[in-house]
Amino acid sequence: MDKSKKINISYVDSSALLPAAYNPRSWDEVAMAKLTESIRRFGLIDPLIVNSSPGRKNIIIGGHFRYEVAKRLGIKKVPVVYLNIPNIEKEKELNLRLNRNTGNGT
Repeated sequence: MDKSKKINISYVDSSALLPAAYNPRSWDEVAMAKLTESIRRFGLIDPLIVNSSPGRKNIIIGGHFRYEVAKRLGIKKVPVVYLNIPNIEKEKELNLRLNRNTGNGT
């Protein structure tokens, strides 16, 4: 993966995205209410991280919580940064690292 590339944000139909079955992050109703209010006030300003690799296309790596709130709010297009990560173990590792950096990962 070329780490010097510029980040491109695409707006993707939320129905095309697939949550990762292995994602360990959880949230409660208080956190859900807080994020819902934030997205209502400011919009969905933090892009989801999604795999673009064949065989893993549109699997969400980071942003499951934002994705869930966006769906509940009826947001049809969500901001996405695509990464090409063909190795599922590396995909899982990034998922865990993102959860530890920003949420309640295991």
